[in-house]
Amino acid sequence: MKEAFDLEFCYKGSRDYVHGTDIFTKLLLIPNNDLKKIDIAFHDITINNMTFTTNKPINNQVNVTFRALDNQKPIKFYGVENNKTISCRYPYEEDKIVKNSTVDPKTESIILNTPTEYSFIEHIVAMNKALLEELYRNKKGKWYFTRLQLHKNIDMAKIQSLKLVLNANFQFKLTKTVIIVDGENIGYIYFSLIQKED
Repeated sequence: MKEAFDLEFCYKGSRDYVHGTDIFTKLLLIPNNDLKKIDIAFHDITINNMTFTTNKPINNQVNVTFRALDNQKPIKFYGVENNKTISCRYPYEEDKIVKNSTVDPKTESIILNTPTEYSFIEHIVAMNKALLEELYRNKKGKWYFTRLQLHKNIDMAKIQSLKLVLNANFQFKLTKTVIIVDGENIGYIYFSLIQKED
C-alpha cells in the first residue's frame, strides 16, 4: 500500500466544502479487502482536494484520520488539504432520504421506511442530521458529521431495516447515535453542533 496518495473530490449539492460521506466512500476503495472496525474522524472542514499519508504529518493540519482492520492488519491514514482546488459539483437530494424516514421523539430515534438510490453512509448521515434537527429544534447552528465507527462496511442493497437511536449528547460538542441494521448494533455516528449567536 502506498505511503501517500491524493484523492480528488467534487462538492456535494450546495455545499462549499468536501462532504464527509465522499471522503469515507473514496477511502474505502484504497485497501484491497473488506474492512472491519472502521473509524473515521473529521477534525476540520476541507475546502480543497486532499493528500493522505500513513505517517502523521508534522507541519500540516490533519483534517481526517482513518483507521480500520484490513484483513486483520491495522491500517491508518491521515488526510490533509493540498493546493489542488475543487472545480466540480454534483447534485445531491438529501431530502429524499429524510422524506423516506420517520422520527420518533419519544424514543429519540429515526427509522428508514423506504431506501433510496443513495449509499449507506449517505443514508445514515442524512438520517442522523434529521433526527438531531427534530430533537433540538430550539438550537440554532449547523450540524456537522464528525466521526463514524463501524464494525464492518455495510452494503445498502443488502439490508432490510435501518434505525438510528440517539445514545448521548455531550453538551452539543459531540452527539453519539447508535446505528442499528437488521436489529444489530453495527456502530456509532457522531455529530457536532456549531452554534450561532443570537
